[in-house]
Amino acid sequence: MRTSDATPLGRQIRTFGRTARVAALCTVLLAGAAPAFAAPDVTLGLGGYFTQLKRGDGTLPVAEFVTGEAVGKAAPTNQWYSSVMFQRWSQPLHAHPMTYRATEEGFELGLPTKRFANVGGSLELSYPHVPAIVVAPTAFQPADARLSKFSDWLAQVSLTAGPGESLTATVLHGSPFSYYECSKGDVRFRLASRDGVLADPTQAGADPRVAAVTIAGRSYAVFAPTGASWQWTQPTELVLRLPADARYFSIAGLPDANDATLRDFLAVAYAFPTDTRVAWSYDEAASKVRSVFTVQTVAREGSNLTTFMGLYPHHWSSVVSEHPSKYGYESVRGRIRLVPGNSFTLERTYAGFVPMWAGLEDPASKESVDSLLVGDRAKAPQLFGKMGRGTYWVGKGLGATAQLMGVAEAAGNTKMRDDLLALLKGRFESWFDGKRSTYFVQDSRIGTFVGVPQEYKSIDAMNDHHFHYGYWVMAAAHVALRDPEWASPQQWGGMVGKIIADIATDERGRADFPFLRNFDAYEGHSWASGDANFDAGNNQESSSEAVNAWAGLVLWGEATGDRRLRDLGMFLLTSEIASINQYWFDLDRQVLAPEYGKPFASMVFGGKYAFNTWWTQEPRQIFGINLLPITTASTYLGANPEYVRSLVAALPAEVKAYNARGNTDGTPPDIWQDVIASYAALGDPDAGFALWNRRGAVESGETRSHTLFWLSSLKEMGTPDLSVTADTPLYAVFKDKGGARTYLAYNARNAAIKVTFSTGKSIDVPARSLVRSR
Repeated sequence: MRTSDATPLGRQIRTFGRTARVAALCTVLLAGAAPAFAAPDVTLGLGGYFTQLKRGDGTLPVAEFVTGEAVGKAAPTNQWYSSVMFQRWSQPLHAHPMTYRATEEGFELGLPTKRFANVGGSLELSYPHVPAIVVAPTAFQPADARLSKFSDWLAQVSLTAGPGESLTATVLHGSPFSYYECSKGDVRFRLASRDGVLADPTQAGADPRVAAVTIAGRSYAVFAPTGASWQWTQPTELVLRLPADARYFSIAGLPDANDATLRDFLAVAYAFPTDTRVAWSYDEAASKVRSVFTVQTVAREGSNLTTFMGLYPHHWSSVVSEHPSKYGYESVRGRIRLVPGNSFTLERTYAGFVPMWAGLEDPASKESVDSLLVGDRAKAPQLFGKMGRGTYWVGKGLGATAQLMGVAEAAGNTKMRDDLLALLKGRFESWFDGKRSTYFVQDSRIGTFVGVPQEYKSIDAMNDHHFHYGYWVMAAAHVALRDPEWASPQQWGGMVGKIIADIATDERGRADFPFLRNFDAYEGHSWASGDANFDAGNNQESSSEAVNAWAGLVLWGEATGDRRLRDLGMFLLTSEIASINQYWFDLDRQVLAPEYGKPFASMVFGGKYAFNTWWTQEPRQIFGINLLPITTASTYLGANPEYVRSLVAALPAEVKAYNARGNTDGTPPDIWQDVIASYAALGDPDAGFALWNRRGAVESGETRSHTLFWLSSLKEMGTPDLSVTADTPLYAVFKDKGGARTYLAYNARNAAIKVTFSTGKSIDVPARSLVRSR
């Protein structure tokens, strides 16, 4: 979904003649000598946007396959079940521990098992969907499958024929159960095999509500209403006849084949989920973020409302109270443990970050950075569109310029800071005013806000919006800290708000934007693909770009006084980091099997892990895509310095193995060396310096000044000390090898504050200021 900065296109654009021509053209366009364009359809502050794409600027996908409660709502793209809306029959739905798929033959379900595949010399660890049971109506032939209802981690899929003819399946994350309603006729269960029968409702004396079988070593049970009857029509085909007034049943993948287990599952089998919700709160004084996950149910038979909730490893690491668990499942996410109940609460520590670091204290280091700043300032306009002119590469330019501005400010060069601030504003406004070929569109059919031109199918497939817009929001927050009026609704704040709403609307059921488009609340991380059109489910490659987006929300919310948005950002940020540490880096070694043989997962899918990128299998970029962009919010990467050192140490062997396979794609031998060095410094500042070549390659969203400032700052302050918290949202603490701590606190508010750290240290911070104390 993105390309390397080593592609031929990248090399061509960086040649002097082409760069000069592109820069000259951009200067002309931004100067106002551009061709005349139609005025935006909607004015918002000083900006505006259109209500439909212009011809040739891409085609948004149509969420054709929706029905019921899903009609009239913004399409929940970028979710684990999103493929249901865009195809007649869905891709596999990786709900964990179960997998599902809507097909012409019926609704498939299975309990996946671990597999390995060699891809380009590296192993992929997967839990692929393999149907064990296919559920189908006998009275009608469904014409398609449609999303009929959805909530925070629940999806309802209706296989429909004509009016009054539907088989509806409700599935959700963490549950071994799926829940069904069939509008008419009987229901047929086709089994992939029949290794054994655990409960046969056709036998005398058996419970007529329960059928249970073993298929390929895994056990499954169907729970029918009282009054139902059954018939084996073939050894691997069972037909259920439902009463006229009880057209429901549930199916569970069982953790074992024991009778006691079957009884426990029967006890909760008729508590059908109707809604799933997460609620969050941020305790500023304690620097804690709480999230409560709740399932609402209705008793379809009896009075029990209690269900089973499957807690993933990232839940168990933060769950507030004891939750006894008798049962569990091995899954692509590690062991999922079942707990009886309808809610649980997580509490995580917010470890803090500041928008910028203080100036360097060592005169020689300061002089070195100052010498690079002059050249980087002169080249700053070239940061935009190095490899494209759409929202991703322009976003990377915005991000790099914002970081460079922070370095200039730390160096005390206020003129350079103001020049870079003006450059940022001008670039934002050239998109936000809608008067050029670059513009934004609010589309009411699918419910989105997209920028033109698109990149990596950000329009055609709704891909990567949080990656793209994260850079925009972070850069806009840096502008807002220095010019609050610019960020006001009367000026440009409304346009930034639209970008934020596209990726982080916190209201459910809206027609203009879906709830948390990219974020999977239950899995605790984001998804990148808009239509989830993959057999392995949805995916996310650059977890660090997701962090950049959520840190941007925190900073924008704090800069503009929007506490509701800031608190949402806190929830998204702390959740994403927890899941990254669990599923990408596997810091506690609960997830990635030893056979995987790689130090981390660079790509996480619904049903697999992979060690590659979308554009290359070159290891330095595989490593770096989950590290960039390097910003002051990247300190979470230093949570475990020993892990940082081990990951950096593993890179040379990966590069050697890659080269040994005969790869000659022209990738520079030091590509992304600045990103790798910056990461290494979080574990050992001296090691980071040793890896960096001042005259070496520069990642397309970086500058030499920023990298040197980062390395020099960590050399002075030490590595991040995430064990220390503070009673304010913008803070950071570092500890050097001698144990001395450096405290940073930023006050984005209009009045002075006193910041108290968990060590007892206090700092008075004037309004809109950064204070350092050592």
